[in-house]
Amino acid sequence: MSAQPMRTLLRGGGVIAFDGTQHVHLRRGDVVFYGDRIEYAGPAWTDRADAPVHQIIATSGKLVLPGFVNAHLHVTDTAFTRGWLDDYGASATTGAASNVTALYRLLPAIRAAAMAEDQLAAAECAFSELLLSGSTTVVELGFDAEMGDQGDMATPRAVGDIAGRLGLRCYLAPRYRSRYWKLGADGAPAYFAYDGDGLPRMRTCMELLGDIEASHEGRLRAMLAPGQVDTCEPELLRATRQVADDTGYPIQLHAGQSPSEFRRIRQQQGCTTLEYLDRVGLLGRDLVLGHSMFFSESGDVDDCHAAELARLRDSGTHLCHLPWVKARQGTAMRSFAKYRRHGIPVCLGTDTYPFDMFNEMRLAATMCRVAEGSPQAVSAAEIFHAATVGGAQALQRSDLGRLAAGCQAGIVLVDVMKPHAVPMRDGIQHLVLSACAADVDTVFVAGRPVVEQRTLVYGDLAQAVARLAEAGDRVNARVQLE
Repeated sequence: MSAQPMRTLLRGGGVIAFDGTQHVHLRRGDVVFYGDRIEYAGPAWTDRADAPVHQIIATSGKLVLPGFVNAHLHVTDTAFTRGWLDDYGASATTGAASNVTALYRLLPAIRAAAMAEDQLAAAECAFSELLLSGSTTVVELGFDAEMGDQGDMATPRAVGDIAGRLGLRCYLAPRYRSRYWKLGADGAPAYFAYDGDGLPRMRTCMELLGDIEASHEGRLRAMLAPGQVDTCEPELLRATRQVADDTGYPIQLHAGQSPSEFRRIRQQQGCTTLEYLDRVGLLGRDLVLGHSMFFSESGDVDDCHAAELARLRDSGTHLCHLPWVKARQGTAMRSFAKYRRHGIPVCLGTDTYPFDMFNEMRLAATMCRVAEGSPQAVSAAEIFHAATVGGAQALQRSDLGRLAAGCQAGIVLVDVMKPHAVPMRDGIQHLVLSACAADVDTVFVAGRPVVEQRTLVYGDLAQAVARLAEAGDRVNARVQLE
């Protein structure tokens, strides 16, 4: 995919530019990038003799925006969980529906049925969907021995190569943890230890991460992924902190995922989840906590201790909000606005299906307003910031998630000549509350087109879909529920 750098001018469309503090909608503007870096984003570009433009792309009828930073997702199992995890009975806030049936009974059985070939078919389709819906940077959180390939490290390596081949920017995070879970004989979650409390697996993951870091022209990056807060011994989390400090790799941990997780931490560690993470020294600006919904048993931020919220804020730790996966199971973060009022940074991710950040933005805004009982609880601009700059900040990347000079040229062109887009008063409100993935026309990653006229440049979508359909039949035939 190497080529001589060229200067490209995106001329004449609407632009979501970044002014150093916030995104600003320009009704007509230009964006110029040279190679993989943005040189200009603002009103009409003035030609310069020292900066000749090699290519002009007319963007009239389009809205030019930064690519989304999708900060939490799972590409190797999601396709096979579709249709299994929803529509299960009792109130989700008790943990009886979404937090026990799905997490502890169904997911382990489905993942055990997915072999390496199936996972790679799922990854190709997922990465394709991500590009086609405007995500230019993603965090892929892998799995361990729970999968049908028994955690073979060749699988995440191949997953990273697929992302790289398609042109995506991907943070690869293979999982390690002290124990795994499944449903016990008594119908309650049960935990089973891995050899060495997960430390041997962690060392194997570090070897892979060292190999892949900054490969695929710097677009494939390493991330540490201790599994879930309730599956990691203190020693494993302390070891993770040490490696992060030594290597500079960011960390992501599932935490605040369910009421049963909160009760488990309190029972085993004698403290709340946030207190536990503080005790082991994991909190920090390089840490992302995925889900972040149940840091109190009720799930209401108001029920957290003021001191632990202050410590979370002061540490600079980032929360990753995944609204749709839990909303469809009957729960909601309570709330995005409350965390932000405490000064705690929040980014967005899709987690599972669909891999569509437009969907997540709309749900994040809507569920927050419902939880707070006010349309003023959160603005579209705050949600769009979380989907772009928020994710970039979580990855310690000041050069992602914004259209500004010096930033990476991760750029999306959205068609706004559609019935649901006109007339357009506010481009950011449109993107959060009205636009959809089908509006994405063109996508650039690191200055290279990876989607043109809604078609993948480096992939064959029809073939990928056909392979995944076959893989789905194989996996469904293997699933054995206990």
